[in-house]
Amino acid sequence: MTGIAVAWSLFIFFGSQSASLWLTSLFIGSGLGAGTACYFAWLRIDGDEKLIMALTAVIVVGAGIIGAWGGYEYGSNQEIECCAMPTVSPVYYTALGSTVVANVAGVVLAAVRAFLGK
Repeated sequence: MTGIAVAWSLFIFFGSQSASLWLTSLFIGSGLGAGTACYFAWLRIDGDEKLIMALTAVIVVGAGIIGAWGGYEYGSNQEIECCAMPTVSPVYYTALGSTVVANVAGVVLAAVRAFLGK
């Protein structure tokens, strides 16, 4: 959520004229936050090589950014009935998408490393 707050503040306080800049910073901020949290949750400090740790970080952060984009696309294309208000904003789906996809990538990487390590 910190990444989303940073994206909003950059958009508002620096007077951006383009919504695509806000969306880009939203995706990157949300994906970076979710990917970093997932990376630290699945981090094995002892016994891992630096290359494996760096590759894991790149994969889960990249998955978080892709999940943020997918979540926003899903949330922004929801059909709303006539005279009804949306109950959830696309920003919610952005945070949800980045969290889910980053954690799925982290689980898959941890499972692959556990199976290959034995």
